[in-house]
Amino acid sequence: MGNRDPRYSLIKPMIIGGKIVSFNDIFKFIPKTVVATDLGKKVDRFTELMHRVEGFTLEELFMIAKFCDLDESEMLKLAENEYTISKSKIIKRF
Repeated sequence: MGNRDPRYSLIKPMIIGGKIVSFNDIFKFIPKTVVATDLGKKVDRFTELMHRVEGFTLEELFMIAKFCDLDESEMLKLAENEYTISKSKIIKRF
């Protein structure tokens, strides 16, 4: 990870500062295209997964955590928050 995008280093301080509280908040600070490429995913598929975070494998979430210098539990909490947000939007539609 010697060529890691420098914007990854923004993520942890933004979590600590409360500016990132869910998984998709990460992409306010680093483009999804960068993360998708680093993960080895096509951008279209990555976008689908962003809308349904439960579709990511644990391995993928943990890889993203490593890119951002987060531990696994921090990434799981972001994913859980994202899932809760998307679930509440689905419930409100019905």
